Amino acid sequence: MSASISRYLKDFSAPRIDLSRVPPKYFPDLNDDEPGIGAFAMREPSEPKIDIEAERREAFEEGRREAQAELLAAQADEIAALEVRHAAELEAMRTRCENEIAAMIYDRFCDTGSQLAAMIADQTARVLAPVMDATLREKALSDLARMITHSIGAGEGCRITVKGPLALFEALKRHLDDETLVFRHQETDDIDLSVEFGDSILVTRLAAWADNVGKVLA
Repeated sequence: MSASISRYLKDFSAPRIDLSRVPPKYFPDLNDDEPGIGAFAMREPSEPKIDIEAERREAFEEGRREAQAELLAAQADEIAALEVRHAAELEAMRTRCENEIAAMIYDRFCDTGSQLAAMIADQTARVLAPVMDATLREKALSDLARMITHSIGAGEGCRITVKGPLALFEALKRHLDDETLVFRHQETDDIDLSVEFGDSILVTRLAAWADNVGKVLA
C-alpha cells in the first residue's frame, strides 16, 4: 500500500503510552528502585527486640543462685566435718574422764580399804591386847618357873632374888610351890621379871611384847 493511501486508514494497533507522563509510582509493585515495597517484595524477617537490662538481671540472679548453692554445699560439708570432729573429741573426753574416774575410785577404794584394815586391826589389837597380855604373862611366868625348877632341881634349896612388879612375883611363887626355895623380892618399875639364883639370870620378855603392842596401837 502506498503511503498516501495508508494514512487514510484507521490505525488498529495498541496505542502508545508515553511513560514520561506516567507518575513514577504509578506501578509500585514493579518499581525496581524500592524492592521492599509492594505485594511482590522479598521481606526479610524482623529481629526480636532484646531487653539487655533484663538479660543482665537474669544472668546475675542465675550466677547468684549458683554461688549461693555452692556456698551452702561447702557450708554443709564443713558443718558435717565439724560434727564428726566434735563427736570424736567428745568420745575421747568421755573415755579420758571414765579412766580418770575409774582410777580415782580405785585409789579411794584402796585408801578406804587400807584405812578400814588399819582401823579393824587397831580395834582388834585394843580388844585382844589385854587378853593376849594376860595370856602371854601367864605363859612367860610358867616358862620361867619351869626353867628355874629345871636349873635348880626338885627339892634342892636355893635363894632366889626376884626383881620386878609385886604381882608378877606373887604369880611366880604360885607356879614354883616349893618350900625349899627362899625368895627375895625387889620392887621395880620394869614390867619384866628377872630371876637371879647362883650364876643364872632369867628374864621374861614382857617388855618387848608390850612395845610391839604399843606400836600397833599407836
